[in-house]
Amino acid sequence: MSPPPRVFHCDDSTAFRVLVREMLHDLGDVEMVGEAGTLPVALAALPDARADVVLVDLFDREREQELLGLIGRAAPDARLLLYTGMPEDRVPEGADGHVHKSVSFEELNRLIVEAARR
Repeated sequence: MSPPPRVFHCDDSTAFRVLVREMLHDLGDVEMVGEAGTLPVALAALPDARADVVLVDLFDREREQELLGLIGRAAPDARLLLYTGMPEDRVPEGADGHVHKSVSFEELNRLIVEAARR
């Protein structure tokens, strides 16, 4: 049996990060290895986190490609899932998928596990 996917969550809402952490912990299929409320904190923490999957809510849509590139360089072996409240019909270059914040935590958990296996 393989170890659970290691997940790093980057979102500017502390309350939402805590909720996601607790809900995913209760489901037990992933290991939360870090979180950040700002991009600079995420970029500093990601190299040591050794995450398999990074969940990220984009803070600045105008600089989307630049931000995805920075995160990708900080965690080059991780899958990058946009986890946003913005409706998307595309996955931007540099991201491996898009998950809307309205999905259930069970579905989020499944998508994380699936992304980690790719």
